[in-house]
Amino acid sequence: MDEKKAIDLLRKYSKDEKIFGLVYVHSKKVQEIALRIARKAKKNYPKLDINFIKTASLLHDIGRFDCPPDKGSIRHGIRGAEILRKEKIKKEKAGNENLEKYARVAERHLGAGISKQDIKKQKLDLPLKDYIPKTKEEKIITHADNLTFGAREGTINEVYERYKKEVGKECVEKIKKINDEIEKWTKGREKK
Repeated sequence: MDEKKAIDLLRKYSKDEKIFGLVYVHSKKVQEIALRIARKAKKNYPKLDINFIKTASLLHDIGRFDCPPDKGSIRHGIRGAEILRKEKIKKEKAGNENLEKYARVAERHLGAGISKQDIKKQKLDLPLKDYIPKTKEEKIITHADNLTFGAREGTINEVYERYKKEVGKECVEKIKKINDEIEKWTKGREKK
């Protein structure tokens, strides 16, 4: 998967040019922020996959075409994963790459991750499983997405305020944890 193929997939699932533009501009900003973070972290974590971050950050919101912010927004990650898994099956039959790791980014990037416990407690309309970013690449894209307000980069304090209003303090604590983790990766070795 490369950047061109990712953009082609976004176009394929977009309903119209206006919606494509909104998702694309947002995703490009997420990509810009994620790559900036990743390049700093790469000094301490040479195995960090910058090319994956470059393309996965473009595809993280592919589910937005079916689940825009005003209609079932929380399900866009699940829908994006479904789309990418469907594409995975097509590509594998054609002898091409596995898109599963891109699908995991799509379903795990919401907030700072959603646990089964969160789904039950908040009565969220999601299949009951954990949607928590696990790899460094997933966490970087999730964090970059949190920092992106449409096509604008916000501050971490804006992110905290937004999620405090929309979801609550528990989500803010998860976001703080990812922020602190990423700051360690970009400044020095992660403490074991």
